[in-house]
Amino acid sequence: MIFFFAGNCLPVRSQGLVFSSFEQVQEKRTSLMLHGNEPLCLDGSFGLSFNFKFFPDRSVYYGYLVRLINNHQQHIDLIYNHKDRKFNIIFGDVFAPLDFQLDSTALFHHWNSCSLQYDQEQLSLTVNGKPCGSAKINLEDQCFRIFFGACELHGFNTTDLPPMQLKEVSLYKNKALFACWPLNELSGKNAVDSLHGKVAVVSNPVWATPLHQHWQLLQVLTVKGNGSYTFDPSEEEVHLVGVDSIYHFLLRDKVPRSQALLRPVYLSAGFQSIYNPGDRILYSVHIDQRELSAYVPASRNWDMPFDSVDITEYWQPNKFINRSENALYILGGYGQLKYKNSVQRYDFNSRKWEMVNVQQSDYKPRYLAALGVSHGGDTAYILGGYGSGTGEQMLNPTYYYDLLQFDVKGKKIKKLFSLPEPPAPFVFASSMFIDTTDHSYYALMFPKDRFKSRLQLIKGSLLRPEYQLAADTIPYAFLDNRSAADLFYCPRSSQLVAITQITDRDRSTEIRIYSLAFPPGQLSFFPAGNKREIDGRWWWLLLAGAGLLATILYYIYKRRPIVPKAMPVIAQEKAPVVHLPEPLPVAAITTTREEDRSADKAALLLFGEFQVIDKDKNSLTHLFSPLLKEMFLLIVIHTEWSGKGISSEKLYELLWHDKSERDARNNRSVNMVKLKGILEKLGGGVILREEGRWKMQYDPALLWIDLADFSWLVKSPEMGIERLSVLLKIVKEGTFLYRTDYAWLEDIKSDISSKALDVLLKAIDELPATTSPETYIEIASSIFVFDPIHEVALRIKCKSLIQQGRLSLARSVYEKFCKDYRHMYGEAFVLTFQEIIS
Repeated sequence: MIFFFAGNCLPVRSQGLVFSSFEQVQEKRTSLMLHGNEPLCLDGSFGLSFNFKFFPDRSVYYGYLVRLINNHQQHIDLIYNHKDRKFNIIFGDVFAPLDFQLDSTALFHHWNSCSLQYDQEQLSLTVNGKPCGSAKINLEDQCFRIFFGACELHGFNTTDLPPMQLKEVSLYKNKALFACWPLNELSGKNAVDSLHGKVAVVSNPVWATPLHQHWQLLQVLTVKGNGSYTFDPSEEEVHLVGVDSIYHFLLRDKVPRSQALLRPVYLSAGFQSIYNPGDRILYSVHIDQRELSAYVPASRNWDMPFDSVDITEYWQPNKFINRSENALYILGGYGQLKYKNSVQRYDFNSRKWEMVNVQQSDYKPRYLAALGVSHGGDTAYILGGYGSGTGEQMLNPTYYYDLLQFDVKGKKIKKLFSLPEPPAPFVFASSMFIDTTDHSYYALMFPKDRFKSRLQLIKGSLLRPEYQLAADTIPYAFLDNRSAADLFYCPRSSQLVAITQITDRDRSTEIRIYSLAFPPGQLSFFPAGNKREIDGRWWWLLLAGAGLLATILYYIYKRRPIVPKAMPVIAQEKAPVVHLPEPLPVAAITTTREEDRSADKAALLLFGEFQVIDKDKNSLTHLFSPLLKEMFLLIVIHTEWSGKGISSEKLYELLWHDKSERDARNNRSVNMVKLKGILEKLGGGVILREEGRWKMQYDPALLWIDLADFSWLVKSPEMGIERLSVLLKIVKEGTFLYRTDYAWLEDIKSDISSKALDVLLKAIDELPATTSPETYIEIASSIFVFDPIHEVALRIKCKSLIQQGRLSLARSVYEKFCKDYRHMYGEAFVLTFQEIIS
């Protein structure tokens, strides 16, 4: 049998094609026809492969992914049945014994490769590199019309298709690549084969690349009085506060909902809103009075009256919630001719407000700065702003371009660096997004010296004073303290949300909501003849050029690398220590991250977010550039998971496919030297080359790698309660390499998730009758890490909580599951709470 795998298109960056589904009327749903006007004849053995994923939070998922219809009206269909959450292959009028399922994480958040192969009357299916079986079929001819999504062929008409995204469609003929459609177009109704120029026809196309380049205006809302807004990232919902109503805008529905207040309230200009994910309550924030008032939906009122003032002293401050403390922090602001650099804290538990004494000398009084936080809110970053060293508006106000780090627990603010001085000054929207996966930030900057301003998205580094422009601009009506703007990230739907506001004092407030697919891309071109658009971006282009020049000069001055004539390759014939030559006993496996950190050893942590920590508990994660991190992970994962290591050729293909072999070899050598330096600081580990493959070897007494223990545990023939306990403490940290995404990593992530789920479900069946409810709860929680809508885990957790007498908590678990299920599938979970626990 011949297997053809997806991903063999020429290396082209492609976001693919978005298929409009049941959210649109039938005439506006998307179809991709590979054959054009004539059938594609694929004599001999042939194959079809493609990459796909679904969009979350849709109401219907049923439908055809692809149909192959030959001249004798025989058809091979791949259909998704959302009722059973299963993909089926249909040949003619019968189900072929070929089907597969994907967990929700893989289906909605990762690209999945699917390959159909036909050879000698055998049809085979491969998904994410795993064979799913084969079936015998008799084809009377092999000339096909191939439809993805909707089909308009007479006798086979259908508009039932799932909401999917598709890329890298390949056809194979007699073991060779015959055609490849990357689907990287920007516009139009044709997709071009990158090998021979064959044209595929698209009906109702939504090209994904422009969705990463151009902001989409989702909604314009006007509320009465001095309004305000806030964002709930877990639900991806914007909350808007007016004097007589509360509005809610759920991004997936794109339809605003409103709830009239029992009685109108006066909201003073400059008040803030915040949504606390800890208690899921919307608050209005009144900084001058040092008060918060909670909105109570049941009574349609605020729980405390407002003691408003005419003019606030805290226009446009920065704010964030520290989830571990369940506290709100407010920094800076402007009012009464003074800039502020105070740090204030409100405790949601005690409802007490206090000023925080912070150790710092670099946080100058300012407003119009951007603030973003790490996951959980333990570290905040403050970028730029406008203010003065004394805080007095009349004493030499200036622009700031520094990046500051606020250690919340340690109560310290320190300066990391300053961006190069731009040719034209700018300030920032109040919120920015911190992406810890590659040590970057995303912020919105704009010139404040004009009413018709524009917000420009930038991506900057947390490690170096550099940034680049991304996407196009957003129109922004800026009238100083009457305007506001923020940037938020949606983890569920992978998009950025920008919100702008302008207030007609005491009368009304207009709020605009924009979205941009993540990660954002740079514009590929300016539309021909659109002089206005070109003129509108000259300022930013000039700024980018100056920033780039300053960055280059910075590197020349700071780094001045000394390159030896011949870069050494770190290749040793024998490693000093070989990791796990024989299976280790359970007692030898480190049981928790906390214990490993308390032990005198370094740690490489791949479950949850990528972390590298030396034996003295210092983080070395920041030393890894994006390229160095990817190369390091390629070597470590192919050592610990497959056990084979990785060849130089594969490294060149994945990391330097656009370079000659000589340049790729030089790049590898340079980065190996950098990696050696980091491993020396780590205190354990060496990269070596054995039998043509790069591997990492180390002494487990000096370095702990969680993936190594996980790999050994899930491949053990017997689990046992002690080994299960170790496994649970590893996976509770989160999914494998959370928020680290590479195309080559998707199948590995899926494999690790599948292995974890298989082992955990098997362990449930093998546990002795005396097992405590706590163990079952921990297993169920670990299953939810990999599949948040796993019905078996729901039953186990709810029943175990009830055994502990925690009925209300069991109901909360069930309600959260139902909400997640609706978000994923767009329909209600059919089983009641009583049916789950019975």
